Amino acid sequence: MKPTAKQETLAAFFDALSHPRRQMLFQILQDAGREGLAFHHLKKRTGLTPTTLAFHLKKMQDGRILDRKIKGVETWLRLNTAPFALFPLP
Repeated sequence: MKPTAKQETLAAFFDALSHPRRQMLFQILQDAGREGLAFHHLKKRTGLTPTTLAFHLKKMQDGRILDRKIKGVETWLRLNTAPFALFPLP
């Protein structure tokens, strides 16, 4: 039996938050609000190398919980809250 599309989405969502560094990035971006933060601000706030930061941000983007936007020469990142609709409150 093959996983459903919803199950695949949920697996990617949970993978996106399955590492402590990604949970840290999630919290930083949550605190940043709807505008998000530029890549270089995240790098400075976390102390992660550009390669490590990019790796974890890619995992978060694959899980659809991260939006990227180019503003001029900077990459800005913010949380995408849409996947949280998969978890309706009772």
